[in-house]
Amino acid sequence: MKQSVLFLFAAALLTYSQSNVKQLTVPGDGVVPKGGFVPNPEAAATIAEAVLIPVYGRQTVIAERPFKASLNVNIWVVKGRVPCDGPSDAVCPGGSGEVWISQKTGQILYMTHDQ
Repeated sequence: MKQSVLFLFAAALLTYSQSNVKQLTVPGDGVVPKGGFVPNPEAAATIAEAVLIPVYGRQTVIAERPFKASLNVNIWVVKGRVPCDGPSDAVCPGGSGEVWISQKTGQILYMTHDQ
C-alpha cells in the first residue's frame, strides 16, 4: 500500500513537472556567418579558455597561456602549453587543457586536461 501511494505521488509529480516545462523552438532562418561562428584561432582560444576556467580553475588555465588553435577539418583543436620554469628544451611535468570546437557551430566537441 505504501509503495503504491509513493508510486502514484512520483508519477503525478513527474507528469506535473513535464507539463510545466516550456520547449524552446529554435527558428530555422537565423544567420550563420560565412566563416562559421568561430572564424579564427583567436576566437577559438577565447572560447576554450571560457569553458576550461569553470572546470579547472582560472589560475590553472591562465598559467597555460598562450593557447594555440589549429584548424583540422572544420574543428578547432585548442591546446594550452605546459607551464614550465626550465629551459626551452626541458621536459616539464604536468599537463594542459585541450578543447575541440566546431568552426561552424561553436559547439564544444571534446574537452580534457592532461594531468
